[in-house]
Amino acid sequence: MRKKVVTIGNSAGITISPAELRALGVGPGDTVEVTIHAGVLEARAVSRYEDTPLPDLIALINAARTRL
Repeated sequence: MRKKVVTIGNSAGITISPAELRALGVGPGDTVEVTIHAGVLEARAVSRYEDTPLPDLIALINAARTRL
């Protein structure tokens, strides 16, 4: 599908429909990793926990268990 590049302040962007956001598994405010390979733009959803150290992840899990 074709999209137009639009001006957003001093930057540019491509609009993404709600259905496309759902298919990618992201929403407004989420982080995506954007890469370009051979002229192809690729956007990948990034887990909010992706760069969290293991001890911090364990602490988050334990905190969630105590709330149950």
